[in-house]
Amino acid sequence: MANAGLDLLMVSLKKLICYDSTPLINNNPCVQDERPRFQFLYQELESLRSFVLNMEITKGPHDQVKTRNLERRLRDVVEEAEDIVDLFLTRAFIRNNTSMTICGSDVSCHLPNVDSAIENIKSVKKELMDTKTQSQSEVLHPTAGTLPSKSSCSAVLKEEVIVGLDDDSMVLMDRLTGNQKQLDIISIVGMGGLGKTTLATRVFNDPFIVYHFHVRAWVSVSQVYTKKDLLISLLTSISKLALENIKKLRGEKISELLYKSLKGKRYLIVIDDLWSAKAWDDLKMHFPNDNIRSRILLTTRLSEIAFYAKPGGFTYNLQFLTNEESWELLCRKVFREDGCPKRLIKPGIQIAKKCQGLPLALVVIAGLLMKEERSPELWEKGFPEDCTIPVRRLIWLWIAEGFILEDGQKPLEEVAEDYLLDLVDRSLLIVAKRRSNGGIKACRIYDLLRELCLKKAREENFFMKTSRSGYLTSSKFISCTDKQRRLFADSNFFSEISSAHSAPHIRSFVCFNKEWYFSLGVQRCFHPFLLVRVLDLQTIHTPTVPLALELLVHLWHLALWSEVTRLPSSVCNLWNLQTLILKENYSGFMKLPENIANMVNLRHLWIEMIISIPETRNPTNSGVFFNLQTVSMLRLHGRAESLLKRIPNIRKLGCAVYEDKKEDPFPSFGLLNHLETLKVIQPEVKSLLSNKRISFPATLRKLTLSGCRFPWFDMSNIQWLPNLEVLKLLNYAFEGPLWDTGEGQFRQLKFLKLQNLDIQQWNAYSTNFPCLKRLVLLECHYLKGIPDEVGDIHTLETIDVDKRNHSVVKSANKIQEEQHAMGNYEFKMNVIGFFTSIR
Repeated sequence: MANAGLDLLMVSLKKLICYDSTPLINNNPCVQDERPRFQFLYQELESLRSFVLNMEITKGPHDQVKTRNLERRLRDVVEEAEDIVDLFLTRAFIRNNTSMTICGSDVSCHLPNVDSAIENIKSVKKELMDTKTQSQSEVLHPTAGTLPSKSSCSAVLKEEVIVGLDDDSMVLMDRLTGNQKQLDIISIVGMGGLGKTTLATRVFNDPFIVYHFHVRAWVSVSQVYTKKDLLISLLTSISKLALENIKKLRGEKISELLYKSLKGKRYLIVIDDLWSAKAWDDLKMHFPNDNIRSRILLTTRLSEIAFYAKPGGFTYNLQFLTNEESWELLCRKVFREDGCPKRLIKPGIQIAKKCQGLPLALVVIAGLLMKEERSPELWEKGFPEDCTIPVRRLIWLWIAEGFILEDGQKPLEEVAEDYLLDLVDRSLLIVAKRRSNGGIKACRIYDLLRELCLKKAREENFFMKTSRSGYLTSSKFISCTDKQRRLFADSNFFSEISSAHSAPHIRSFVCFNKEWYFSLGVQRCFHPFLLVRVLDLQTIHTPTVPLALELLVHLWHLALWSEVTRLPSSVCNLWNLQTLILKENYSGFMKLPENIANMVNLRHLWIEMIISIPETRNPTNSGVFFNLQTVSMLRLHGRAESLLKRIPNIRKLGCAVYEDKKEDPFPSFGLLNHLETLKVIQPEVKSLLSNKRISFPATLRKLTLSGCRFPWFDMSNIQWLPNLEVLKLLNYAFEGPLWDTGEGQFRQLKFLKLQNLDIQQWNAYSTNFPCLKRLVLLECHYLKGIPDEVGDIHTLETIDVDKRNHSVVKSANKIQEEQHAMGNYEFKMNVIGFFTSIR
């Protein structure tokens, strides 16, 4: 995390040194005068960063504490430099803006501590150099392909408490030592945290397995690897050659030596954590088949990888632990051989049950309980109810915190999604809701894992969660968290701290309680939070958006809950802002300020109203939102094309289309060649049947249309879209009694929803929908039935129908009977009630 903070600070400094296009920098004499000092600070940070990236810090058993302290020291130094620079910028902005008198006379724009910050940077670099010199035996972050030695594997096995794996071990050992002479490939498949590696380790070190095989080798692959590292790991474990000598060899020579080392010997190779078919292809050619009962044991989370390695081969699917096995594992981890005291049995069983059979969760919570007081009161504490976390909000917060860094040409949002999927794969996050296309819409975390995260966050001073009731006074809180940078608190705490105290180090403030009325009107409300980067107050309702927000020039993420219909122009001075969320209680309209184009870094504009972006008379790039990725609901009218050209990189767009004149064309969305998700509504009850040609970009993955009243023959303009996965047609999106899909294909369509249409007959064939998984038909009262050939779509998993249309229900039942007759018992037909909605 220190490295992420270092990168973030360097990006900010580079903008100050090199760019003049931002409002805070342009024509600001304070900034211009200090640029040489910024340049010097940047050079020192660049030197430190290069050293950190290129060095190998040791982390052996005797210097873990020292290394951890050094990491914290690096983080503190970076944060101190960041505070100095950002405080200077705040004061420079206030001094240059004569209309702002909030901060009184404290507007000096000198850098009082920059010299000490530079000295601290040099000091940390020297400490890193000394640490490197002391030991070169281990790296802090081992590369993929690192092999645990035989002795280390044994040590792990001795220390690891294994429950519920006895039968698994016996099955695998029988298979590994069977009479089949040909090289056999055996796979252990299961989600992250189920114990695949633990089971493989136990089998690998079993005395009978050690006796049976002449050669044993182990390699861990993971998602990121290099072929040469994998081969070196394998060769090192079975060859007497020194690691230093092997590393000097060319890749072809290493391949040759590995093959020869295995030739003619009965070997067991464990390939742990295999993620891709390519990784298997990179390794398989090195394993000779001498018909002497050699074996390869794979562990993977993906059953398709096991099938790829050997179609029809033996696959062992790990299951979750039972409640009894979970309790046994928790007991052994916490109490070892002593056994659980009677007073802790009942709460202990409840804790084990909450881990839902996942060994990883049990091991984690056991580690926490071992360090705590063994009292029934502590163990009987209830844990918070499961709550879902919207993935969109989570990703936006990650980006605002600077946790997500550029990765080639990938947008930050896609990089963040990759991190999210990795956490899900490791069972650290649970999928709570999925999107129509199968993506993750909301997630949650195991209750017990959440407790551990909170505890670890407090230890590392990463963030603090508190409430007004948790402390006698907020001053006590401030004194005990002098350099706390992330705070999660209730509105009462926010009110007290903002009115009477200063919190200069806080960079993130998130309110977690819901309150229906809260005043943000006072100017001093934000004065203690001048350096805040994330301000999320969308759980507290306020009648106004205060002008004092303009003080917070470092904001990247702002979320409010208010019913305002006009956004203050002062908010648009927040030139760093990337995400603006405005939640409200009713559907209304909002015209954005004339200076909205000042928000040059804006990525996500999520306002729960229909918004209007003012027209610009300036045809230059100054009115173009190059960074804008998301807009929730944009008003479009006759001159829509000129507005769409101002959001060229938009990826997710919601819009309401209004006609100024009858001859106004339907907006041409085809010019948005990065657009992936589009929702179009036509709120006014008018026909768009005449003079309307629809155009969408080939990049589109999800399309929702409502109230547009297109004729069905225009569907050909949608049918050809090569990447479309989700199509929702709502509220007379298309108008007319007949939809004939013809011979065209929806090549990638997985989800199709028709709701509140006047369609009577639908002619379709299985070839039209080769990938369709889910079909939803609601409130299509005149539809006579579902086409028979829809039942022949082999990918179809679910049909949802409205119970009020008996003809549709009857045809859906027929399709279900046909699917079951073909052996597809996984197919489901759901009859939806009146008040049920499907997204």
